[in-house]
Amino acid sequence: MTRRPRALAWAGRLLLGLGGLTLALAGVELVARHRVGTPNAWMLINSPNWYDNGIFQPDAELMQVLRPGAVGRFDTPEFGTVVRVAPAGHRGEALGDRQPGELRILAVGDSFTLAVQVDEEDSFQELLARRLSTSTGHPVRVVNAGVDGYGTGQAARYARRLAAQVQPDLILLTFFLGNDLGDNRNFRPGTYPTQAVTLPSLLSPADRRWGWSAVYLHWSAWRRSRELATDPAVRHHRGQVALFSAGADLRGEEGPTREALRELALVADALGVPARVALAPPAFALHEADTSRALEMVGLPPAADPTAPARLVAGLVPPGVEVLDLRPALLEGEEEGRTSFIFDGHWNPHGHEVVAEALTPFLGPALARRQEAPAAAPGPRPDSPPPAR
Repeated sequence: MTRRPRALAWAGRLLLGLGGLTLALAGVELVARHRVGTPNAWMLINSPNWYDNGIFQPDAELMQVLRPGAVGRFDTPEFGTVVRVAPAGHRGEALGDRQPGELRILAVGDSFTLAVQVDEEDSFQELLARRLSTSTGHPVRVVNAGVDGYGTGQAARYARRLAAQVQPDLILLTFFLGNDLGDNRNFRPGTYPTQAVTLPSLLSPADRRWGWSAVYLHWSAWRRSRELATDPAVRHHRGQVALFSAGADLRGEEGPTREALRELALVADALGVPARVALAPPAFALHEADTSRALEMVGLPPAADPTAPARLVAGLVPPGVEVLDLRPALLEGEEEGRTSFIFDGHWNPHGHEVVAEALTPFLGPALARRQEAPAAAPGPRPDSPPPAR
């Protein structure tokens, strides 16, 4: 064999070996994107650092709002989405003219409502609209007005701002039990800077370089789990996780949340529409064993009470506002597969399906009564927003 054929043969073997290695690494990466490694890995990864924050703009009263007309792209190892913001300031396309008999739900809340982790058609709002359209016999539109970082007071005031354009027949608040109690306590309307503010990032240079890889994220979560005493993400989550410990004193959380829920009810009353609240537990609060591990991870005793925050909030809701705890439905949904992402604590498409299914019978009766109301006893015009407080 001459030198040239021999060299070609070696080059062919090298390319074949590299190809096999590439396929093997791709297989490992694919498996890593669907397998759980370190429990509660999302608490260590701090996935929002990978988000496109260009869809928000600062707001002195509410901290931030959705930027009208913005388009954001979100790419992580677990999902890739494009988020559109309508001119009115909600996710999705512009509302346009109201169809004959159309019913509208204004969905407000934080990142669990906005749900940048899933495409519009996979969000609980779109799934819920389809289900309710079938069950009520009328076209239903669920307007996604969630904003990352919102507490209840911010959500109520954003609903008030959007009411004239949306003209809702019902207001739905998704209350995230993981941090909305703290957000309500810390809300300081009118004190936020109106210029763009760059928040300090927890991403290291390695995170920025390798953050596209689930293998890297698994390794990073495992490494950070060995350094819990100094990890900034753990310090950030400690106060949230503590709410789910057995015997936790939650009395200090009552006042701000009671007042914020009252403000939501006042907005709905001024519009003449019902208000409903769905309680969304964090991923670690579904299974009690995960709650105990989360408590241990932040240096607290493992005795857990996963339902304590839900019981507290349900007891603070004003009369006439109905509440649905989503935890039982999500627990049942977990029997068919995870309802949240591994590195991102928000619901995955399956979780959104579970939530939409649970919300359909919860909201259906109120919408049916709303459809009958104009013929019986007309209420306040929905295009007349309530006055600012």
